Amino acid sequence: MEVVVGPVPAASMAAFARFARDVLHAEGPGADVPSDAASSFEDYIGQWAKVARAGGDPIWATSADPEVIEYLVYAFYRVAREVRVEAGDVTVVPDDASAFYWFLVGALLDALAEEGGSRAEFAAHLREFWPGGDEIP
Repeated sequence: MEVVVGPVPAASMAAFARFARDVLHAEGPGADVPSDAASSFEDYIGQWAKVARAGGDPIWATSADPEVIEYLVYAFYRVAREVRVEAGDVTVVPDDASAFYWFLVGALLDALAEEGGSRAEFAAHLREFWPGGDEIP
């Protein structure tokens, strides 16, 4: 399964990479991410930071087994929900990181939906309940 995000402003990708790294390493919801998911998130964060350094409006893509993507998307959703709840149900993604964040969420859910069956149902459910999800492209 492939997930493609972009083109998106490099500055937004870099800002989200910094924000995501901070959340992942802070006390709180990021600390509760299972170690295998945290390792994958670290790898993706490093990729985003590297791609963003090229500037412009880059495209980031990754491929993985659908089961892995589904697992990581659910872990990502849980962290997003818990961070937002901890903040009093307000947006916590910095404005300069917002474009990449929403493109990423949309691309992940679209990729799952394209798989069909239970993955499409899972994506539709998450799209409906994603914290602040009215901004998902």
